[in-house]
Amino acid sequence: MRTEFETLLVKVDGPVCEVILNRPEARNAWNAQMHKDYDEVLDEAADDDSIKVVTLRGAGKIFSAGHDLKEVAQGYSTVGKPSGWDPHRSPQLHHSWYFHKPIIAGVHDYCGPIATRTLACVDFVIAAEGTRFSFEQTRRGGGNVVIDPLPMMLPLRVWKKLYMMGGWMDAEQALSLHFVQRVVPRQELDAEVRLWADQIALIPTRQVQVAKEGIHRQYELMGLANMALVQNQISGHGSAEDKAWFQEVLDRGLKAALEERDSAFDQDIAKI
Repeated sequence: MRTEFETLLVKVDGPVCEVILNRPEARNAWNAQMHKDYDEVLDEAADDDSIKVVTLRGAGKIFSAGHDLKEVAQGYSTVGKPSGWDPHRSPQLHHSWYFHKPIIAGVHDYCGPIATRTLACVDFVIAAEGTRFSFEQTRRGGGNVVIDPLPMMLPLRVWKKLYMMGGWMDAEQALSLHFVQRVVPRQELDAEVRLWADQIALIPTRQVQVAKEGIHRQYELMGLANMALVQNQISGHGSAEDKAWFQEVLDRGLKAALEERDSAFDQDIAKI
């Protein structure tokens, strides 16, 4: 399979396809190109019989800041809607939800909303100590209801705290909620992810595939698939407050806009 991508580092090592988000200068923020590259990697890995498992990491100081808010802001300024948003596309879960081989993510330091939603669609997550899972974007610029498994993975009031208040949780809280499977020292993260990958690679690919697809179909039948109806009917994206804030991003820069957005919020209250 290909290993050259604009926003990703990809390496095939035996039965493991190692994928690293590679926009450290932008805090590994997901832009339209990264979504495209990641989908293509999974499609190619799905067709390569030598690959049994995919791992996902982030280059640099953090795993991923989440959405590329500069790109989103540019979309608002030019066409009046977030960049990369297609209102005619049928709502569906993240592409990784439909990937039939296992995905193991290793995360560190910070995971913004779109990154956390991506993690909800992989199979196992190993977190470094001190990792922060953030939904603070929902305070401004992230009010869209999306389809993801998080409402089925987290208790109701935890999900409300994250989504309604722009909340966040640390690695230990994520472990207590079984959102992550292990919390390890930062220096042990790579080795732990590889250990999990090697272990699951020992299981026949078809056996893992049947188990994963069966579990996912069960959750879709329990209501996950119907969340598409909610996304079509309810959207906070595009509010006047959103548009004004994204204009601040363009006028004053992202850092200044984020500091202004978050200055009034109590971090202790926002923590789940």
